[in-house]
Amino acid sequence: MPDPAADPRPHRAPKALGGLAALACVACCALPVLITAGVVGAGAGAVVGWLPALAVVLAVLAAGTWWLGRRRRACSCTPKTAGEGGCGCQASGDPVKITGVGHR
Repeated sequence: MPDPAADPRPHRAPKALGGLAALACVACCALPVLITAGVVGAGAGAVVGWLPALAVVLAVLAAGTWWLGRRRRACSCTPKTAGEGGCGCQASGDPVKITGVGHR
């Protein structure tokens, strides 16, 4: 099973949550106009009240999943010791050089 940190595929969760947040913002502005015009029923007015809160929650979730995804993919290895995927901190295969005794 490949290491999730070395997975080059883009993660779709932040984009999907951001899109849903944008849709909630559009619906928040459009529903009152559509109710007034008679396109949608007055029952949709119950939804309009909590759409701004839903949009904020979705935007925060999108930002959080993006941040966690970026943080997970960070690699602290040097390029010489990095694995095939560019990360993973795997052994490089080069012999270890011991150059002497350190000072204490």
